[in-house]
Amino acid sequence: MSRTVSRGDSPRTDDVTVLLVAGNDRRKSVVVKLRRHRPSSNSWLSMWSVFDVLMVLCICIVELSAKGAVMNTPCTTINNCCVRNHTHSWKDKIQLYCSEIQIIPIVDEMIHVLTIDNSAGIKELSEKSISRYNNLTDIVLNNMTNLENLDSSTFKNLNKLKSLYIIRASALTELPYDIFLGLSKTLLVLRVSKANLKGIPDLSDLGTLTAMHTIEFEGNQLETLRTNGIRTRADQLLLEYNKIHVVENWAFNGSEISKLSLRGNYLDFLSEHSFDGILNLRTLDLSHSSVKLLPTSGLQSLEILRIENAPLMTVIPSVYLFSNLKEAHLTYSFHCCSFQFPAKHDYTTYDFHKEGLQTPSECVQAKKDDVHINVVSTDLMENGYIDYANDSEEEFFNEPAITNSTLDVMCGNITPQNTRADVQCWPQPDAFNPCEDIMGFYWLRVCVWLVGIAALLANLVVMTVVFRKNFNHSVPRFLMCNLAFADFCTAIYLLLLAYKDLESSEKYFNYAYSWQNGVGCKIGGFLTVFSSQLSVFALCLLTIERWYSIRRALYTNKMTFASTVRIMAFGWVYSIAMATMPLLGISSYSTTSICLPMDTARASGMCYVFTLLAFGAAAFVLMLFCYVQIYMSLSYETRHAAKGEASVARKISVLIGTNFACTAPVIFFGFTALLGYPLIDVTKSKILLVFFYPINSCANPFLYTILTASFRREAFSTVAKFGLCLENEKEYKVIYSTQTNNTQRLTPVHRHTLSLTLPQP
Repeated sequence: MSRTVSRGDSPRTDDVTVLLVAGNDRRKSVVVKLRRHRPSSNSWLSMWSVFDVLMVLCICIVELSAKGAVMNTPCTTINNCCVRNHTHSWKDKIQLYCSEIQIIPIVDEMIHVLTIDNSAGIKELSEKSISRYNNLTDIVLNNMTNLENLDSSTFKNLNKLKSLYIIRASALTELPYDIFLGLSKTLLVLRVSKANLKGIPDLSDLGTLTAMHTIEFEGNQLETLRTNGIRTRADQLLLEYNKIHVVENWAFNGSEISKLSLRGNYLDFLSEHSFDGILNLRTLDLSHSSVKLLPTSGLQSLEILRIENAPLMTVIPSVYLFSNLKEAHLTYSFHCCSFQFPAKHDYTTYDFHKEGLQTPSECVQAKKDDVHINVVSTDLMENGYIDYANDSEEEFFNEPAITNSTLDVMCGNITPQNTRADVQCWPQPDAFNPCEDIMGFYWLRVCVWLVGIAALLANLVVMTVVFRKNFNHSVPRFLMCNLAFADFCTAIYLLLLAYKDLESSEKYFNYAYSWQNGVGCKIGGFLTVFSSQLSVFALCLLTIERWYSIRRALYTNKMTFASTVRIMAFGWVYSIAMATMPLLGISSYSTTSICLPMDTARASGMCYVFTLLAFGAAAFVLMLFCYVQIYMSLSYETRHAAKGEASVARKISVLIGTNFACTAPVIFFGFTALLGYPLIDVTKSKILLVFFYPINSCANPFLYTILTASFRREAFSTVAKFGLCLENEKEYKVIYSTQTNNTQRLTPVHRHTLSLTLPQP
């Protein structure tokens, strides 16, 4: 007995909950909730407290009587066996329960339930072992680790048998092929679980009179389902958690099964007609498997489809191939997008379905005049004949049998009777993966191409000019080169996204798995995290270097080239480490279509995203502080002058403004989402993440390098040198060709002397 007291809101009452649990065999519990008034401060005993005590005593008496009734159930012990008149599972039946026996004893009473448990001494069972109990309705063989053989006639004479359980018989590797032939027509449940069977015996004699409720071969060693290997009638056929790799064509031919479960198998190879020949199949479960392609032939009557936790199932068939499908429990949310937009998913099947629904114009009047329309079953299409022998309405599970599909033949066109109904599908597309393209908006697609190309060309020009000009231990030049390389990587990421968006336009959910779980998305995610962190690091050092040069111009301990290289090397290590973490399982690049690490389901992912946002926020605050101090260091006259150094103030404003416009929205909305209060969805966040934020990569080469006077001089010098080199090369080729022609008229001695003095091209 357990007693739990919970205080209510009222200052005068308590809630007292008393939980009484009876014996385990009865599996009953009693919960009593009492309400009593608190005794007043002037009374040491109240009527309500006495009432509570009496109620608890009464309930204790009831509990003890219930336990006594269970414990006093009569049990006759014979050779480690117990004969019980009542059981919790089989009411009004007599059970013979045996444990740790080597032979089944003989009892005089009429036995309905035979349970043999933990009997390692039994290695074989035959007809003689059980035939004396011909009134058995239920047999349970549990945890018989040394049971190796069952005779084919073991259960033959049990005409009243309704259920047969063989559980955890690890030494049982094979059942006689005809062990279930001639078995009781009343059998409803057959379970052979957690044995080591490598094959399924003949089931054709089961369910002939009354359909079986359950046939289960769970946890065995089945590997292949052969053609015509299973033929039965059952509500459920459970072949879960075996080692089935192959399901051959027509493996269930002639069966009538409502639910077929192949959950937990490999299912590497499903044939095109694996499920053909099954009548009235309404539920199919292929979850927790390695299935890659789902054959649709024979699944026209399917109502519930389960393919959960099947990561290799990347492509789902068109919804129009399932005539009666109502529910689909799938692995990926973009599969539900395929059902939601069937025309974009499989245009060929959709177009065929659409053409089939169109009625020729010459048939319209015939339909108005109620002209008779022929109805043809798919048996005519599949088998080439019409089976008139099966025209009667057969009852199956107390419901009329359902034909695979019915087609209307109108003026030569075969069309489905009804249009495709909506399918309830799970998992639903979530905030991270809605049913949309990578960019989501047409204008965003165009802008990403423009920003990506501009950033690529601008940073390529900067790196070309800087690399052709020696560093000469120049700190600003070295930092600008690192900044240009980081922004160049961002441009590659943008163009990679833009190309994939162009390829998968209007049908991204067909490419979602291969893209988000492929190498391309991982490369793109690595590039964007690496480039963003390296770019921020380089911008901070550039800002500090400018602040140091202006604020500490008279000091000799400035930033040296060697110290800058060491600090920048640390920035490279930090950027590479942060970009590698999602590849190692800390967050993930596969969460969204834009390949950014937005996975915050675990604490490690949340800390990772928080670190990225905090680093960006701290860098912006540092740059803002430095540029404000640089601006304040100018004199009042300089800051308000019309010309001259007043341009410094404008440049500082532009630098701070662009950084704020690109980073502040991303950081703000990122922090709100991280705290559990997202203000925008992923569709709108794409505008910030792939448009506003990368604008910095396009603007940086202009603000820090291209628009400076020194860079223009170096660019003109590089172009001039390149043009001069081309001109000199042309002139040299002309001179060389002229001199070569002249030397052809010389003697060999003079020609050899001239070749020593003439430089070769």
